[in-house]
This record gives sequence, C-alpha cells and structure tokens, in this order.
Amino acid sequence: MTDQNLPIGMYTMKSIQYLVVVAATLMLAACGGGSSNNSFGGGGTASLTVTVASSTVTVNPQNFAPDPDSPYTTQVTVIFRDASGQPVADGTTVTLSSSSVARGVVSPIDAPTATGSSATNATAGGRAQFWFTAGSQTGTVTLTASAANPSGGTGITAAATINVEPGVGNDDRLTVSGSSTIPTNTQGVPIFLGSPFINELTIQYVGANGQPGSPADGEIGVAISPISRGAFSTLDDPETTDVNEFFSLLGSGPVDMTAGVSTIFVHSFDQPGPLTVSVSLVDANTGEQFSTEFVVNVEDGAANFLPSQVDFSVDPEPIYAQGAGGASSKNLQIIVRDSGGNPVPNPEADGVSWNNIRLTLDSPAGSGARLVGTGAGGSVSGSEISVRTVNGIANISLDAGSEVGTHRIVAVVDRADNNVDQGTSDALQTETTIEVGDGRLFALELVSPILNAIRVNPTVNGVSTSFELIEDDLTGALVPADPDGTYSLTVTVQGTDQVGNPVLPGTVVNFGKIDDPMLPGLPRLFVFSGVDGNPQEGGNLFSVFDPFEGFLDDPVRVDDAVESGDTVALFGKLVPGNREHEAVRFVSSVVDENTVNVTEPFNPNDQSGSIVNDGFVIPWVIGRSRVGNIEQSVVLDDFGRGSVQMTYPINALGRPIVLWSQGTRILEGGNKTVADVEAAVFPGVAPLLLTASPSAITANNDTVVRLCLTDGLRSPIEGAFIVGAITEGAANGSLDGSPMTTTTANATGSAGAGCVDTVVNISGIPPEGDEATITFSYDEATAEVSVVPPGAAMLLVDPSVITDTSLTTFSRRIDLTLLDGDGEPISGAQLVGECETDGGILSLSVNPGVTDANGETSASVLVGMAGCGTDGGEYPRLGTCTFTTTSGTPEGVLQVIGIDVLTLGISPPPVGCPPEEGGDTQILVVRVEDNRPDPQPSSLVESIPTGISCTAGSTIGDPNCQSDFAAGTTVIVRAPAGTTPVFSGACGPQAGSDPNFGEAILTNDIQTCVVTFN
Repeated sequence: MTDQNLPIGMYTMKSIQYLVVVAATLMLAACGGGSSNNSFGGGGTASLTVTVASSTVTVNPQNFAPDPDSPYTTQVTVIFRDASGQPVADGTTVTLSSSSVARGVVSPIDAPTATGSSATNATAGGRAQFWFTAGSQTGTVTLTASAANPSGGTGITAAATINVEPGVGNDDRLTVSGSSTIPTNTQGVPIFLGSPFINELTIQYVGANGQPGSPADGEIGVAISPISRGAFSTLDDPETTDVNEFFSLLGSGPVDMTAGVSTIFVHSFDQPGPLTVSVSLVDANTGEQFSTEFVVNVEDGAANFLPSQVDFSVDPEPIYAQGAGGASSKNLQIIVRDSGGNPVPNPEADGVSWNNIRLTLDSPAGSGARLVGTGAGGSVSGSEISVRTVNGIANISLDAGSEVGTHRIVAVVDRADNNVDQGTSDALQTETTIEVGDGRLFALELVSPILNAIRVNPTVNGVSTSFELIEDDLTGALVPADPDGTYSLTVTVQGTDQVGNPVLPGTVVNFGKIDDPMLPGLPRLFVFSGVDGNPQEGGNLFSVFDPFEGFLDDPVRVDDAVESGDTVALFGKLVPGNREHEAVRFVSSVVDENTVNVTEPFNPNDQSGSIVNDGFVIPWVIGRSRVGNIEQSVVLDDFGRGSVQMTYPINALGRPIVLWSQGTRILEGGNKTVADVEAAVFPGVAPLLLTASPSAITANNDTVVRLCLTDGLRSPIEGAFIVGAITEGAANGSLDGSPMTTTTANATGSAGAGCVDTVVNISGIPPEGDEATITFSYDEATAEVSVVPPGAAMLLVDPSVITDTSLTTFSRRIDLTLLDGDGEPISGAQLVGECETDGGILSLSVNPGVTDANGETSASVLVGMAGCGTDGGEYPRLGTCTFTTTSGTPEGVLQVIGIDVLTLGISPPPVGCPPEEGGDTQILVVRVEDNRPDPQPSSLVESIPTGISCTAGSTIGDPNCQSDFAAGTTVIVRAPAGTTPVFSGACGPQAGSDPNFGEAILTNDIQTCVVTFN
C-alpha cells in the first residue's frame, strides 16, 4: 500500500461509517423516535435520537404526579453519540422539552415530580432518560431533545411525538349488576341466605389496562338510601368470629374488593319505592375517582296508594279544662295507610296540594273546645276542619275549652281519590274520644309496689342513710348487720280527677291506719267494727245499729271504750250509691253506746244530685294506731302519685289493720273529702315458709301436728288458717274433727309465734297398704306429712323441709326419731342417709348415728341450693335427703328448696348476683332519618330497656344503634319529647303513649326499626 492510497481508504471508511449512521437513523425513525446530527457543520457527526415507550397516553384531568404504572405516564429515552458513533461521555447534559404543558410535562427519570415544560438529565452509557406525564388536554405533543455538540459548533436536536387521548369513561369501568326489583318485607321475615327479600349485587371495577382494577386500600364505598326502604350487608369476614357480616345491616360503609369484584346484599324493608345504591372508589394507582348508581325498586303488590286504614295516635298526657291549672292542649296524629300498609302519598301534584282528612269535634255544649291543624291552605282551627297528611301522617291538637267531659273526634278520608276537598264518594272513618278533666281530686286508690316494697330496717344511731347487708346464720338471708326487728312497707296512693286524669301536682293527701283495739284470741278482730254504720249526711253524727261492743266504758267489767281522737273509718265504696261515704273522721265525743260525734261533717252523699240516705248499711271500724307508724301526708306528683313508709315490728306480721288515705276535693258549693279505706294485714317478706312436725304419722290414730308459718326471713306470721288435704294415697282423713279438705280450727299464733296445733286422723289404710301424703298449704307455702300404715315403723325427720334463701352454703342439724308401730322408740339402730338435688349443693356433712334410748339421733346437711335467676339456673331447685335403717325401712325424707333470691322482694335487693344476660337474645337495630330543615333539633333515639342511643348522624353499624335484648322483649323506642317521628320497619307507635314513643316486639334474631323525622 502506498501513501497515496491512504486518504482514499480513509474517505471510504468514513463514507461507510456515515452510511451506517444514516441506516441506523432510518431504523430508529421507523421505531417512533427521531435523530439529528451535524456531520457537515464543522463538528463531526455527533447525533441525538429520541424514543418513547408508548406513542399514546391517557389524558390526566386531575394532573396527578407521574406514575410509571398509570396510563398517563410513559418513559422517554434520548440516545446521544459522538462523531465516532460512540456514546458520549457520561454526565453529558441533555434537555428535553414539551411543546404544550397543557397536554403534558416532562421530568428527569430520577426526579419524577420535578415536572415542567422542560427537564435536563445527564447521560449514562450514552442515554439520558425522562418521564412524560399527560396533562388535562388531549392532542399531539412534540418532545424535543437538545444538547451541545461535543465536536464544537452549533448544538444538535432531535424530536418525537406523543398523542394524548381521552380515557375510558366511568360507566364502562365501574359497574353494578343484579336484579333491579325486590318485594317489600311487610312481615319482617328474618334474614336467611336465599331469602326473597334479599338481592345479591355484583360490583366490578376494570383498570385502565383492561385488567381487574384495584381501589385504594382495597375498599370501595357503598351507600343506600332511603334506609326506610332497605339496607345492605356484605359477605361474612372469616376473621371476625364474633359476628357474621351477612346479618349486619348497613346504610353506608366500606366494602372489600378482591380482583376487581365486590358483592353486597340488598335487604328490603316494609316500605315500597326506589332504593338507590351508590358506589364510589378511588383508583389505587392513578388516584382517579369513579362513582355510579344502581336503583332497586322495592315493590308491594298490595300497595294502591289510596286510603285503606285510618288510625289515631293520641298523646297519653292528660288534658284539663281552661283555667284548671294544667295542660289545656293535647297532641294527636292521624295515620293514613294504603291497602299494603304503606303511608299514603302526600296529597299534591304539579305544585297543587289538597286536603285528604276531614275532622269533626263533638264536645260538651258551650265548652269552646276546638281542633287545630294544617291544611292545604295553611293553619286551620274549629270544630270542623280539613287537613292534609305528610308521609301519611297529619298532626293536630285539641285545645280544651271551659267544660270537662268526653270530647269525640271523628276523622273521615275518601278511599276513592284521597281527596276530601271535592266531597267523599267512598268514605272511611275512625274516631277517638278524649276526656278533659278539671284536675281536682275525685278518687284515691291505695296500692303498694310488688317489687322491693318491704325494707328490713337497721338499728339507727343518729342519722343513717345507707347500711350494709350481711347473711343471717340461721336462714342465710341478707339482713342489716344490726336489724332492729322492724319492716318498712312502701305505700303508694294514686289520685285522679273525675274523668280519670291524674290530679294536678301539689295536691296533699293524708295517711293513717287503725290496728287497735283487738278482741282477745284468734282470729284477731277489731273490737269496734261492723257492717251497720250510718253516717249523718252533711252532719257530724255517726251511729251503728247494734254494736258488738258498746262505745261507752262498762263500769262493772273490764272492756274497751271509744275515745276522743279515735279514727272512724268507713268503707262506703263497698255499698252501691254510697261512694261519698268512703271516709275517715275523728271522734270528738261519744254520745252513747252506738253514737259518736266527729270533728268534721260527713259528705252529703249527693253525687246523684240529691242526698242519698240508705241508713245502717256502711261497713265501719273505729280504733286507733298503736303498733308501728305511718308517714302522715304526701304531696302528689305530676302523675298524681305519692308514696309514704309504714313501719311496724316483725312480731305484728299478719295482724289486721285498716289503712287509709284521704284528701279534699275543692268545689264551689262546698268542699268534699275523698278517701280510700282498705282492710289489710302487716305483710312479711316473700316467700312464705310453712313447716310441719312431725314429718310422718301413723294411720288410724289422732296425732297432733304443729304447723308454723313464717315469712322469708323466718319472722312468724299470725292469724293464718292453714288448709289440709290428702294429696296422695287411698285414704280418708279429718283435721280438727272436720273432713279434709278443710282448714285448721285455729289460726297461727295459737300455739306459739306463727304456729298452730291441729289434730290429724287418717283412716282407710290397711296394715300392708301404701303410704298416704297430707299437704298443708297457705297461699304458695306448703308442707307435707307422710301417713304410714298401722303397725309399721316410722322415721321422723325434723325439720322435714328447709327453704334455702342464701347465696352461700350453710350447715343445718337434722333430728331423726325412729319409732315402732305403736309409737315406741327403737334404740340401737344404725341410721344411714343420702342426698340428691337438681342443682346447687346438698350433701351430708355429718352422717346419722345410732339411735339412743329415745330412738333419737341426728345428722347435719350442707345446703347451698339458692341462687340468682340471672345465673342461668332453673328455680326453684329441689333436693331430698333420704334417711333409713341399714335394712332400708322405714324411710324419712328431708325436702330442701332453693329459691331465686331476686324474688325475695326486699329492698335493697340481694347483692352478689350476676347481671341479667338472659338465655336467648335477639338484636334490635335502630336507623334514624332526619328530613327536617336545618338547623335540625335533636334526633336522639333511645331504648327502654337501655342499650340503644342513636341519632341521624350515627353511622350505620354504630354499636350505639343496636343492642341485644332478651328474646320476646317489647323494646320501647323513645324519641325526643315533643317530636312526632314515623316509626316503621320492626317498630310502630306505642299505643296510648306520646307520639315520640314507639315499640318493637322482638320475634326474630335481628330486626330493624326505622325512626324518621319529617
């Protein structure tokens, strides 16, 4: 090769190299990029090439930040080579620019958020990389790369284009599918999979790439409205073992989405109409927001939207005549439903409204009473008005006038067109009556609470307001640490006016009692008493026709006499036409053996308009209070009630008393007294206990059986006659000489405190015959005595009955007596025993021994059978301990009864019982809707029993909006006072209560009550 050939060869190589570069450029251009070089510009053949990963992107209307996984961001690569075709040195600066920032911006690959109309980046391996992120406008964007020529001279550039295109619409990417109709659940059928009152809806979301989309946090938002027509639930979450989400009804809340799919269940209630399901989500990758709606029509085949049922809901609060001093207005609701039980539509169309109820008031003449309501033209009032319903309800009020008595309100609707302004062609009417009173005392009624009425009193030193209970060693009952031997009974009186309304608050009522003097012996009878009293109408004399004991002191014998200040109690209400002679007066002087003067005139007994004098026909008692005391007066409250305490010693239990309360009725022509007089006894603490000793007797002999009656705290009860009857076995018998079934000849207390001896004789049992059983009873207390055949040995058990009223165990000694057929003791016999019970503890703590010369030995039993009704056990518990000889005969039986201590009725109640949980429980869910204009007053809805405290602002699923209640419970749902919500779903208005009270009777596992404020 010669030197002359060298330039030629070099040129050829350059030409080939240039051709290769051109060919490469053409290839790159064909791939969607662009390049530029400046090989003839005096700087060599350096070049730039721009390539894009995707020539189309989706518009980015929210201008989200660059995201390589999103459809609106793509990668841009700029390749930079020097004149020799090699990658330029690392770190060489390249700039990339966008022709329209409205259509897209650029940013360095390592700083994606540094977006702008241009961005710079350094090369690495001859490449500079960038992001292009679409903007809010569609169209074509030119991306231009530029850099300084490494060979000198002018800079070099290259370009590429990207199309920004519209994205896929929301309706296409977020969809809801499923049945769009569902029947109304008018019967409140409980939830079960496959129920016709449940629609399954499928929610699907597709990503921008056509694959299943991913919402933010894996959840979508679902809401349903109105919740008076339905709610939704979700699939059960296996991670929540305490709840099955399928049964938890929601109005709104998050729902999990997996692989772009969610499933919800729409549950219908009893109200027909469209139910809108709203779904929304945010894309986890792009941040795009999507929403859609799906309408489910809740259909009622029976609904015809015309009146078919009209009902009154009346505020239970009393109403009084004007000037009486009490409320003179009363709220009412008229509820109009169609044949499907749904509220009739509002009477309006095309901006025109009309009336759909006509009301008529029939009130006492001259009273001036009127009805007030809202009609199509605004407020209306009078004795005849027309009003319109809103959501099926019309609110009206009765404004009382000057007269008391019955006010009759008649409501009429038209079944033909729900319009009464054009007359009625198919009238449907209902009516209600309201009693307007004067609030003045007309009647009194003495009552006593059933629960916690009796209090066991402690010894009081100084002032004490509380005390601690301890367990009594003998009975196991809970009593004060230092009981003083007295009980206190709560006595309540109810006062009403002439129409039965509570008397106005502030009315004073006096109390008192008579418990002395008594005739000696049993049964106890008042010395001065009879059925032949004759009060002087409007006068001060009281006479009796033939008193058992004269009123004056007998100078020749020891007797009682009526004294000044004694109480005269008359039972006038027991005699027809003599109600006003139910009265209490006080003796001012004794006139003769059958007449006294009283300090205050008797009522004239002229309630019929003329004085009624029936003569000597009024039952009466004269006496004084000597045993215990009673608070003297009380001021009646807003409900016409007042309570006092009567305190008495426990040794007076069963003693007869006359208990009375009396007030004054204010009248223009002269005041009258109003009283209630009741015959009663000093009561004990429940339950009554009856024991019989011996526990076994021999047939064909007269045997004395001692019967003892006590209250639940072992305090003796006197004056009770015990019933005896043969309840098992073929036998005949007598009690104190009278054939059974009969009562004892004497009362308890005749043979010691609370005890009576009765002579029992049982015949008709042959020597080899079966045993018989005598059951003695008083009220609910019973005791049994076994009757063995003549000539047979018997084993007596004392006591034969133990009633356990304790929450802890205790030991009791049992005396055993073994007798032969002649009633003689059997000595030297080894006795054995065993116990069994259906609950609690009952066992022998000391085994029986060998009988002594009197045929006697003893054993001890450990007793712990009482409990609390809230502990899940069944009461009363029953147990027996059977004692016998080693041969197995005869047998003696101890019966042990364990009670529910919560039924003792003492105050304070026994402590130590678990809270009431109940066996089966059912769930009540409350949903509150408030359609009233802002500012909205309180929408707090609470339950009675407590457990629910829910408002319209509560999220559905809020634990305060649902609670467990005992199965079958009637739950009262209370809205704020003065409101008139609509109760629907599982609840309805509470009959006879204020309109803000509703109730739900729990019959299913889960029920939903909807409370709507309009």
